[in-house]
Amino acid sequence: MKKSTYLIILTLLISNCINAQSTDRFIRIIGNSNKEIKADKAKIYFSVSEIKESNYNKSESQTYDEVYKDVISQFEENGFNTNHINEPIENLRRNYGNNSKEFFIIANYDDLKKFHNINNPGFRIKKTTYLFSLTNKNLESELSLQAINDAKQKAKSICQEIDKKVGKILNIEVKEGDLFSNKTESKNDKFMITYKVTITFKLID
Repeated sequence: MKKSTYLIILTLLISNCINAQSTDRFIRIIGNSNKEIKADKAKIYFSVSEIKESNYNKSESQTYDEVYKDVISQFEENGFNTNHINEPIENLRRNYGNNSKEFFIIANYDDLKKFHNINNPGFRIKKTTYLFSLTNKNLESELSLQAINDAKQKAKSICQEIDKKVGKILNIEVKEGDLFSNKTESKNDKFMITYKVTITFKLID
């Protein structure tokens, strides 16, 4: 089915080309590539609240300050830099009082499991988002070469069916290559980057 579709497209392209310039024949192919990008850091939002004595939970009362001090101590024991703890901007517009506050900290993705070591009933993780450092200077080159090779393989397959040979590249146009789109922070810990090019090849008899 794919070969039939390729042949129809090719026939139309060659026909249009012959009508315009009888000496030139070419084929346009779309090449695709993609790469999965994984988060390297995470932003953990958490709350610290006072604990009221409860016979049901068998918990003793702790003031907010006592809970906060204990949580900070456990953060440090697990290797987290407590200087990186911040309050969300929303906190500045809310009045939590003195018994509860929300914070966030940015940590390495591989350290996420350490948060399970924080053991205090007044500590609660609210949500986690994932951060991506798209700073690989070779990423675009890598994806573009993969897309070009993909287009070459498609062109060779089509030319075998019509007894032609793939000639030199006449033109390359990037159709999709926004590697740094708004993906610096996400609810998912990985996403797919796509790269697409349209390449015009000369046909050889």
